[in-house]
Amino acid sequence: MPSLNAKAIRLFTRATIKRHGLDLDEAVAHMRRQINNNALPTLLPLGVRAERCSIAGINGLRVAVKKPRRTLLYFHGGGFVAGRPDTYKNFAGRLAKQLQAEVYLPDYRLAPEHPYPAPIDDAVACYHWLLSNHVDPSTLAIGGDSAGGSMTLATLLRLRDEKAPLPAAAFALSPAGHLGCTNPSMDDNDHLDDMLSADLIRRCAEAYAKGQDPSIPYLSPALGEYHDIPPLALAVDENECLRDGAHDVAQKMREAGGTVELISRWGLFHVWPIFTPFIRESREDTAQIGRFLNRYMNFNDRLKPAA
Repeated sequence: MPSLNAKAIRLFTRATIKRHGLDLDEAVAHMRRQINNNALPTLLPLGVRAERCSIAGINGLRVAVKKPRRTLLYFHGGGFVAGRPDTYKNFAGRLAKQLQAEVYLPDYRLAPEHPYPAPIDDAVACYHWLLSNHVDPSTLAIGGDSAGGSMTLATLLRLRDEKAPLPAAAFALSPAGHLGCTNPSMDDNDHLDDMLSADLIRRCAEAYAKGQDPSIPYLSPALGEYHDIPPLALAVDENECLRDGAHDVAQKMREAGGTVELISRWGLFHVWPIFTPFIRESREDTAQIGRFLNRYMNFNDRLKPAA
């Protein structure tokens, strides 16, 4: 049974974020208004500090414990058209404490001004920047939510295809796996999803793909091959329009003999784990993701202390 706070957030997001019938420009403006302008920055947990940083020439946020021994590279959500790192301080801080880590949140380029492959190029550049700055890949994980979850999966596929060193583990929360938006849950769950509509997702996908073939695995990572991918955790609510992407990737990981953990919930909402200050289920599942990462990440004693 979802908590009362979770039910309240479902009602709030249905009233403020979910929209039907918007054209592309209206959808982008709506997402930026709701996610960039109206979302409040969250407070850091005790024992964690945040500082502005530059990652591969990209502005961002570094959230870290005093003496970090691991590194997490995290890509924020926002439909590829919106989002900002400041709203993730509490979520990132909790993972930083659990992992004894520094968390880098790059403010990557956004569509429609910078469509695919610009955000993925930024993600890969940030990853290589970390490797060039004394981060051993065995001590490094990557993750993201929604569009950032899609970017996480696409980054894994691209790093593997380019034969680059892979991170120790990864996670994707409610990832956008099918940019063609033809997967069954897109329309089947349109009336059930309390945050996103199929219309809104399609407009964001249109802005990001900008006429390119959505079957490209880096655009639709649920269509990729998942051999030689590091341990991967996925989370999705069964009522989401994006439900199928997480399940399809989990199945491909199993078929390829990979290590995968799927957190499946009923009665919550899109990317619920990032709402750590507000609902019990977020804190529980963020801790579960942290335990998953802890099993696969080594320690690195060459990282700089937090400011």
